[in-house]
Order: sequence, then structure tokens, then C-alpha cells
Amino acid sequence: MKGFKENPMPLIIRLTLVLLPFCTVCTNSYSYEYVRTPLIIAVQKEGSQEIRPLIESTLKSLSQVERTRVPELRYLSLESLKDQSSLKDIDYLIASASVFAALEKYSGLKAVASVKPAVSFSADHASSTAILVDKQNLSVKTLKDLKGKTIGLPAQSSPEERVQVLNEFKMQGFKESDFATFKRISGEYGKWLKDLKNGSIDALALDPLAFRKLPESIRMRMNLLEPRIKDDYILGHTTATYPGWVMAATLKAGKKETVYLEAFLKSLRPVEGLSWAPQADYRQTHQVLTSLDDPFYKSFKKRTWREIVEENLVWWALAGVVLFSWLLHTLFTNRLVNMRTRQLFEANERRLKAEEHYHNLEKASIVGQMSNIVAHELRQPLAAISNYSLAMKRRLSKGNLDEDALSFAISKLLAESGRASEIIEHVQRYAKGKPSDWKNFSVSELLKPICENYRDSQDIPLVRFYCREEQNFIGDPLEIELVARNLVKNAIEATSCVKDPQILLELCPENGGVRITVADNGPQISDEALVNLREPLKSTKIGGLGLGLSIVKRICESYEGHVEFSKNSPTGLKVTVWLYSKVREER
Repeated sequence: MKGFKENPMPLIIRLTLVLLPFCTVCTNSYSYEYVRTPLIIAVQKEGSQEIRPLIESTLKSLSQVERTRVPELRYLSLESLKDQSSLKDIDYLIASASVFAALEKYSGLKAVASVKPAVSFSADHASSTAILVDKQNLSVKTLKDLKGKTIGLPAQSSPEERVQVLNEFKMQGFKESDFATFKRISGEYGKWLKDLKNGSIDALALDPLAFRKLPESIRMRMNLLEPRIKDDYILGHTTATYPGWVMAATLKAGKKETVYLEAFLKSLRPVEGLSWAPQADYRQTHQVLTSLDDPFYKSFKKRTWREIVEENLVWWALAGVVLFSWLLHTLFTNRLVNMRTRQLFEANERRLKAEEHYHNLEKASIVGQMSNIVAHELRQPLAAISNYSLAMKRRLSKGNLDEDALSFAISKLLAESGRASEIIEHVQRYAKGKPSDWKNFSVSELLKPICENYRDSQDIPLVRFYCREEQNFIGDPLEIELVARNLVKNAIEATSCVKDPQILLELCPENGGVRITVADNGPQISDEALVNLREPLKSTKIGGLGLGLSIVKRICESYEGHVEFSKNSPTGLKVTVWLYSKVREER
């Protein structure tokens, strides 16, 4: 007690001073036991400048009382909020009414507290829009005067102004075609007034809180269209009133934490006329956005198949017409292809039969032609055999057939019979389609007898032969002779009615081969008949099958040659054949 009397300071204060360092250490050590995690609060960027003082004051107060979490602000644009994944790391979101309504319905957000301006009586009437015009613009006095006009919206304003103006038009019975159009304008209020003056916009849609902050000189130069009075919103405005900004909890926020935050927000003092109030009723906002078919609100909606079909009915109908047309085209094409395939198959069968018939006729014609050649060639050995046999018979009857003469006659008979046998064997091999026996022979020596064989009644040769030089050729002599005899025979038939027939058979060398030309002075041939000569199985003779020239063409092609027809001067026809020597491989 003595010490107490000497020191008048109360005992409790003295004990506090003594224990204060220990309390500080204990408090510091206790604070380090917490791991402070971020408390992320996102803010809609567009339009937030009007409530930014309240947001910043709220964050500051929350940082002072929140020990376990560190509050952090993030500003998100409307474009980023369209992607619902942008909220996956967000705990709370501060947004305007229309944006919150969309996220409430389709992302599961829940209102915690709403912003209430001091000029409104409740959070349900915290927002409206003022439609302003230049005082000197006497053509716009009411909303009806804005039909077909342009309303300016500040570039950083929230979607509320546009939604509220459109709903006002609708409530007054305007048709959608009578609605004014909207234009985003940049710059400050000086630029807005200039746009109103020069006519780039006819009216300006502005938040009444933002309009109140404009300089009085600017406000005095503007008129408020159809101002509302005796309303729950004190400031001058044109449209009806709606709920305002709201802080909403995402699915990530905890339930207890949300309850604590709600109580904390309601306890805060107003900042520049703005305060937090119990959450407003946003059902009216949902109805307005649905009736206006708002693009932002609609972008979150999961449409049903019926809605998708109804919205794209024209395209579905067009797709159906295209699909039906494609099916008809496919069916018609398949039917046409089947019909054409059947016709082609039938035509191919007819062609094969015609070719078979043609080959049979051609083979018969070749055999017939060769039979004539064989008959002509066999006359000589048969005549020789007959002559030698008669000579031996006469000498035998006279008794002067000696041994030498008999031996000579027998050798001649054997040679001529062998020659006849070779001719017959060659014809048989050709008729059976066996490869020809190619050899090196003199073409001039082969063609000369042909000219000698064709004579008139006075034993004068009908064909004149001309050869510049001796020409050897590797091939089948019988085939070359068949070509020459066909051409000569045709020329003789063509000149049968000519008084002085003249036929020329000419032989010339041609780059490793020969060129055989048969020209006559028969009747003048027409262009049509000349064209027909170039086509197979067409004959200019009555009853002819055209097989002779067809045989000539096929033989020429086997020698890698060709045939040309041209008019002779002054009359008649000239046929030129090119044949090239080659050595056939042994089969």
C-alpha cells in the first residue's frame, strides 16, 4: 500500500503497461497462424464509374476487418462476362441489373446486397435513364419525335440505359419499326453537346446521377424529354425506375461467408450518396429483358430444338428443298446411269457381234481373194507339170525317151509340184490365222507380173508399171501382192466404162519402207464418196461390202503404214499406200 500511495497511477494501468509487450508478441504469433487467401471481387467495367467511390470504400473497409482473406478487385468487360468460364475464379461480382439478371438465371449467381442511391426511396427504384436533347432543337419535344432518330450512348455506359429506353418505347405502344437507333459516342460531355449540335445524334441517354455531375452551364443547354414527377426517384428522369447495381455471390463463395458479407455491407456508411441495401427484386428486370429479346440476356440462354427450328425456319426449309432436290437428282441420275449402262452394254454386244460378223466376212473375202491368187499361181506349175507329162508321153510312144530326159522331166515335175504345195500351204496358214512367213524379197519383181497378168482382148497390158529403182522389202510377199491386186482390181473396175483406160502402178522407196501408188482415169469421184472410202465397210460399188479396201487398210496397219485417197487429175482416183519393213519376233 505504501508503493501505491507513492505512485498514484492505478494498479490496472501499471499491470497493462507491464504486460503489453507480452500481449503484442502473442498477438503477432497468433496472426501468423492464418494463411490469408485472396477474396476476389469482380466489377463490371462498363458504367461502374458512377459507383466507384462506394466500391473502393467497401474494399478498404473489408480489408481492415477481414483477417483470413485478402480482398482483390478485378474489372471485367461485358464481352468477357459473356464467357461464363470468366467467373470460375471469382467469389463475388458487382454488376448492373441487366447483367446480373442474365448471370442469375444461367450462371447461378445470388444477390447479396443492392446499391441504393440517396435520391431513391428503395433499392427497387435505384436506376432510371434521362433522355436529353439540345434546347435549340425544336423538332424533338416528345419520345414520339424520336421515331427514326438516333440516340447517343456514352461509350463506357452500362447496358441499362439502352434497355430502359427500349422498354419505355414499348410501354408507350411504339412499334419496333418506330424505335430509335442507338449510337455509341466517345469523349466527355463537351463532345456529347457538340454531337447534339451538329446532328450526328438527336438525343442523349444518360444516367441521372451522371447528368447531375455535369457542369450547370452544360445542363442548362439541354432539355429533359417527358420528365417524370412524384416518383420514388428524386432526380429528373424519363424512363420508369428499376433496381440498380448489385453485389452477387458466385457458386464459389461459401454460404457462411456470404451471410457475413451481407451483414457487413449493410453496416457500412453511405459514400457520396450511395449505400448498400438489402437485395432488390429483379423479377421485373427478367421480364423486361425477356420481352425485349435482349442480345446479352439471350446469349446465355440454352435454346431448345424447337426454338432453333423456329428461329431458322427459312434456312431449314431451304435445306429441306436442297436435300429433296439432291435426292431427286440422285434417283434420276442413278436411273439414267442404269439405263445408259444397259444401252451401252447392248450396244457393246451388238458391236461385238458386228465385229465378229465383219471378221468372218473379211476372212471369207481374204480366202476368196487368195483363192483367185492361188488359182492364178497354180496355173503355171500345173501347166508345167502337164507339158512335161505330155512331152514324156510323146517321146515314150516314139521310143526316144532316154534316161537323161526322163530324169530331167521328173526333177521338173517335183519342183513344180513343190511350188504348188507351198502356195496351198501359205493360203491354209493365212486362213487359220497363223503368223505369216516374213522374208526379204524384191517388191518390184513381185509387182511386175501383176501388171503383165491384166491384159485386154488384144493382149495389151491394162496396167503400166513404173519403178524408179530396185526395192527390197522384209514382209509377207503374199500380203503385199494382195494389197496391190486389190488396188489394181478396183482401178480396172473403175475404168471399165472409160474409152481409153489408163492405170499406173508406181513403186517408190520411202524411209525404210515403200510407197505403192495406183492411179486411174476413171469417172470423177465426189467429195462424199471420197469421205466414204476412208470409213470401213463402206463401198462405192453397187452391192459391194467394202471389204477389199478394209483388207488393204488392215494389212497396211500391220506394217505400221496407212492408206490415203485423193482425186486424180483430171479425173479418176489415186490411192497411195505406205508400208514399212520390220522383223517379226519369233513366237
